[in-house]
Amino acid sequence: MIAHWIEQQGIHTVVIGLVRLHLEKIKPPRALWVPFELGRPLGAPRDAEFQTDVLLSALKLIETEASQPFITDYKQDDPRAQPDSDWTPPATNDANTVADEIKALQPLYQQHCVSSSRTSVGVAKIPIVESAALFDSLTEQGLAESPRADTSAVLITRLAVDDLKAYYLESALANGRPCSRQIHDWFWEQTCLGKRIRELRLQWMKSDNEKLAALGARFLVPHRWRDPT
Repeated sequence: MIAHWIEQQGIHTVVIGLVRLHLEKIKPPRALWVPFELGRPLGAPRDAEFQTDVLLSALKLIETEASQPFITDYKQDDPRAQPDSDWTPPATNDANTVADEIKALQPLYQQHCVSSSRTSVGVAKIPIVESAALFDSLTEQGLAESPRADTSAVLITRLAVDDLKAYYLESALANGRPCSRQIHDWFWEQTCLGKRIRELRLQWMKSDNEKLAALGARFLVPHRWRDPT
């Protein structure tokens, strides 16, 4: 691990870890274990006060002379991990297509973009309505030709799905402060897009196209929402 090499050069290090088992196996000289969900080593986004406290807790460990590797637990949970009782899941009007769902979500998505001054949508470099049409065609016709000459059909499918996920999740943030569990339960269990991604994953895992099979197996659905296979 690079922290050990840096320590050998006389520079103190500290590692912030989300998976305690990994820290126990790797044994960095100093480690702060945080009980947050994967992808959030400092806690929820846009909570500067809480994130500063996590960072300061980690930096204080650098002052400790470590004759043996040690792990210190961060004592607080992510405040955004608690459900927001006032949050209402976005209404998608019981849409039967992803194209109809994004139309229903558009006002919330635009509201979020204005309030946050940013968006994660855009990695596919095609309009979101085109991503929706591409996805809807997957369930009816299978993998189609890529709309971008510089990107394969499998890759553009993955990028389009990533954009659609971001569009839905950002829409869900427009009317409250839900925890990620609330948002993801709504997305994977209640939306047309979430349900169809899960269905397509099972189909693609059996595909003769190795890249499509890998996409289904690894990149579409988090472990928590994967159906038994």
